[in-house]
Amino acid sequence: MRDQRRHVTIIISALIFAILSFAGCSGGSRLPEGDTGTVKGKVTSNGKPVPDGTSIVFLHKDKGITASSAIAADGTYSLRMRRGDAILVGDYQIGVTPPTTEMTAAEADAAITGEAPAAKEWPEIPKKYQNPETSEVTFTVKAGENTFDLDMK
Repeated sequence: MRDQRRHVTIIISALIFAILSFAGCSGGSRLPEGDTGTVKGKVTSNGKPVPDGTSIVFLHKDKGITASSAIAADGTYSLRMRRGDAILVGDYQIGVTPPTTEMTAAEADAAITGEAPAAKEWPEIPKKYQNPETSEVTFTVKAGENTFDLDMK
C-alpha cells in the first residue's frame, strides 16, 4: 500500500511538471506584455551537483506561466520561457524536478494495475522541492540580468 502511494505521488508530480511545462511552452513565442529579464544560476544539494537530467521550474505567481531549464552536470542553468531567454518580471515559486525515468512496457502495464515496483527515490532532491507550490522557495525576477542560486538541504 505504501509503495502504491509513493508511486501515485511520483506520477502526480510528473504530471504537474508536464502540465506546467506545457503551459510555459504553448501559445506561441509571445510573452504577456511587461518588462523582462534573464535568469541564470546554480542548483546544488548540500553543496553537491544534482543528478543529470534534473530541471528547475519557475512558476509566475500572477500569470501562471512557467520558465524552466535543464540543469547541467556542474549545477548551472539558464532559464527559458516560451522559446527565449526573456523572462517576465515578477514573483515566482520555484521547483526542482528529478530526472524522468522511462518505463518498460511491462512496468507501464504494472503501473496501470497498481502492481508497479517502487518508484526511484531521489534523496538529492527532497520531496518538498519537487513542486513549485510546496517548495517554499521564491524569487523575484527584475528587469535585466538576475542570478538565482539554490542549495537544497
